[in-house]
Amino acid sequence: MRVAVLGAGGKVGRELVAQITAARDLSLAGAISGRTGTTLAAAGFDADVLVDFSSPCATMDLLDALAGCPLPLVIGTTGFSADQTARLRAEGARRPILVGANFTLGFEAFRRCGLQLAADLSGADLTVEETYNIAKKPVASGTTQGLIADLAANGRTVATQINRLGDTPGINTIRLDLGVAEISLTLKVGSRAAYAAGALVAARWLCAQANGAYTPADIS
Repeated sequence: MRVAVLGAGGKVGRELVAQITAARDLSLAGAISGRTGTTLAAAGFDADVLVDFSSPCATMDLLDALAGCPLPLVIGTTGFSADQTARLRAEGARRPILVGANFTLGFEAFRRCGLQLAADLSGADLTVEETYNIAKKPVASGTTQGLIADLAANGRTVATQINRLGDTPGINTIRLDLGVAEISLTLKVGSRAAYAAGALVAARWLCAQANGAYTPADIS
């Protein structure tokens, strides 16, 4: 399977390139660091799937450059506006597209367990905590925003705790405080290789799917 990477110069992008190069069933169709549609078009699209860990602007440029080309897309970029998110969903009419905030293997199981605990313990106070590297913006990540939206779906109040520490690749915790007892469910990423590995699992899966807008929860 031929995989192109957008955002290849970033931390996760470099991991993607390394893992694609090392995999027997994958080949690197292109490693794109440029942001403009012109740069993307010049790189060509001789690929079976493209994995994007770039920026919202670069992703929108990518969609412009792919007009008329049904290339499947795995999008790991976060921080999209409401209009940009709507555009990504609409792309499902043109191609298989999978958008996710966290591709860590095991994340969906972690999310489901947290939701089940919250449902079982309706009286617990909920907190979603994250710890990422010091260079990351001091606002809730896409992962935390998604967990909050899921946990608050039934009107529950969800507190947040945002930490920035060194070069931490990612620690996510769902905490349920019962007053006399507390349950904490934590997913700790060992390195950014985890995000790349999960994105490539998604890419392999997506290539066999019909046109549509997918999320990591759809992967089976």
